[in-house]
Amino acid sequence: MTQPMICPKCSGEMENGFMIEHGYGPGEQQVRWVEGEPIPRFWSRGVNLEGREPLPVTTFRCEGCGYLESFATQT
Repeated sequence: MTQPMICPKCSGEMENGFMIEHGYGPGEQQVRWVEGEPIPRFWSRGVNLEGREPLPVTTFRCEGCGYLESFATQT
């Protein structure tokens, strides 16, 4: 069993979760992190990733104060 995460702000226990992104298509997606600066696409909306790999973002929320802490880790 893993140790529970402790909130760095109030020392409360933190719960695991994720944040969603509302796009132009149907449904929601998990937020992702990409290294470097965003480069706008020339002909369409959004950003050009230019071979960069998006990483899913896991977010922990403190049950006491609501503080959020996010991590982007390799899968």
